Amino acid sequence: MSSVKEIRSELRYLVRELGLLDKNCLNSGLSLSQVHLLTYLKKNGRTSFSELSNQLSIEKASLSRTINALVEKEYVEAARHEYDKRQKYFSLQAKGIERLEEADTSANNEMSQLLGLLNEDQIRGAIDGLRTLRLSAFRNNAVKNKARIQVEALSPEYRSEIDNLLKDTFSGEQSIPQHLVPIPEETPQKWWLARSGEYILGAVACWQEQEEWHWGRFVVDHRFRGLGIGKALAHNSLAEMLQETTTVWIDARDTTVNIVKDLGGEVLGDKVDFYGMPVTPMRISQTQLKHKTQTSKLKIPNVV
Repeated sequence: MSSVKEIRSELRYLVRELGLLDKNCLNSGLSLSQVHLLTYLKKNGRTSFSELSNQLSIEKASLSRTINALVEKEYVEAARHEYDKRQKYFSLQAKGIERLEEADTSANNEMSQLLGLLNEDQIRGAIDGLRTLRLSAFRNNAVKNKARIQVEALSPEYRSEIDNLLKDTFSGEQSIPQHLVPIPEETPQKWWLARSGEYILGAVACWQEQEEWHWGRFVVDHRFRGLGIGKALAHNSLAEMLQETTTVWIDARDTTVNIVKDLGGEVLGDKVDFYGMPVTPMRISQTQLKHKTQTSKLKIPNVV
C-alpha cells in the first residue's frame, strides 16, 4: 500500500474510532463543527461569517446551519455590522463559554483514557506525527487560498504568543540578547500580526524614537516561511504607518532589504554588524511606497 493510501486509511479509521462524526463528539455533547466554531470565537472574539467560513473551511450553507443552532441555544450572539448591514458578526456568549468548558473537560477525559494505553514515546510520536501532517496540510492550503492569511492590528489575545515567537527567533536563531528584544512599554508603538485562524504566522512593529518612526521586530515563524507572509506583513504595516507619518526608518537584515526595496524603500549606507549578522540602514516614504505600488508589477499576497 502506498504512503498516501496508508495515511488516508489511518485518518479514516481514526475519525471513526474517535467518533468525530458523531453529534456527541468525544462525549462532549457537541458536534465537531460546533466545537471548532465555539473555540474559534473564544480565541478571536467577534468574528464575521466570511472569516469563519474561510478559516474553518466550512461550506457556507453548513456553517449557517451550525451557527443558527448555536444562536438558538444562546451559545452565540449574532449582530449586523454597524456600517455594512449585509455582513453578520458572531460572538461567544456566557452560556457558550460555560458549555465549551464542559465539552473540553469531557473530551479531555475521553482522550486521557486513550493515552493511558500508550507509553511516553508512543504519545510523543503521535503528537509529532499529527503536527507534521497538520503543518504540511496548512502550507498546501495556504498556497491555494491566500485569503487564509490575515494581517491585522495585534490584539491582546495573541500578545504572549508573539512575545514567544520574537524571543525564539531573535534570541534563539539570531543570538540577540533577550533583554534587547522587547520594545520598552513606555515607547509609543504599534504592532501588526499575520495569522491564519489560530495559527500565528508572524509580526512586525513600528515605534517612535525622537519624533521618528522606526519599523522592525519583523518576524515570520520558520515553519511558515516561503508563503509570501513576510511581504504581505511588510506591505500592510508600512502602508498603514505611512498614513500617519511621512517617513519610516529601518535597520534591515539581508532578507528584509529586498522586501523593503520591492516596496520602494532605499538604502542609506553600508551594512553594520549587529550580533554577528549584518543590518542595512534604510528608509521608506509615503511617496516611495505609493509610486512603487502604482507603477510596478508588485505582487502582494491577498490578505483579509
